[in-house]
Amino acid sequence: MIPYEPKQWWRVLFDFQRSPIFRTLTVDIIGAGLWAAFVVWIETDVVKMAVPLGPAFLSILGIILGLLLVFRTNTAYDRWWEGRKIWGQLVNVSRGLAHQLDVQLAATAPERRAIYAEHLATFPVLLKTHLRQPRDYVGIHEPNRLLSALHRDVHADIEGNNLAEGARIALQPLLQAFDDVLGKCERIRKTPIPFSYSSYVKQFVVLYALMVPFALVKEFGYGAVIAAMFSFFATMGLELLATEIEEPFGTDQNDLPLTAIGETIDRDVREILGDHNA
Repeated sequence: MIPYEPKQWWRVLFDFQRSPIFRTLTVDIIGAGLWAAFVVWIETDVVKMAVPLGPAFLSILGIILGLLLVFRTNTAYDRWWEGRKIWGQLVNVSRGLAHQLDVQLAATAPERRAIYAEHLATFPVLLKTHLRQPRDYVGIHEPNRLLSALHRDVHADIEGNNLAEGARIALQPLLQAFDDVLGKCERIRKTPIPFSYSSYVKQFVVLYALMVPFALVKEFGYGAVIAAMFSFFATMGLELLATEIEEPFGTDQNDLPLTAIGETIDRDVREILGDHNA
């Protein structure tokens, strides 16, 4: 995720180097301008007759497109924000389980503390790798294997009297929460935006961009070129923004900082459980 200071308004505005939308669309914006210039040239200098499409027609299409893009970006942001909340829950659950184990485990069992610290620190790494696999990946489910090992270790420590029998009641909700986090993340990863909707919005944006110069050439002449370029940047920019954030667990610039969150969990659980040698 790109770090920035929201209060530095002008720096954010002109930070084109870190703006993936602007950099991605630069060539396309120029292409939209060339297309508009070609349309204007044909209608004003060659055939000298404008296609009977006025700004009112463009306004109707713009309203429809605007509604589609609002829904598109809201849906994408909801997926991104839900992913962030889930990983925030993972941080809290990891700390909570570490605190419970710190209380329940005897201070004279440093090797058991180290094992649990390693389990909790490793889970975010395995989860991140798992979420970045292709959707049709059918290999070993590493997060599940680690959670199974965590459950077995807790059971073994209760049976071996390293943990009191009553610890099962305190630890079970926290252990279950890890399964909930895993399931929620997989729901987002394996359920993309429906293809038909995503494809339709892209087609509508492109068709709208192609129609802009026809609707504006009669009134604005070559000024329609600038209008077409700006219109393309505004509409296609929103579509690319939605595409950028709808898969929050990937490696794009604006995806969630899973590595940094995992490092936070690693540091906290080792500190809580006293595993300072890792």
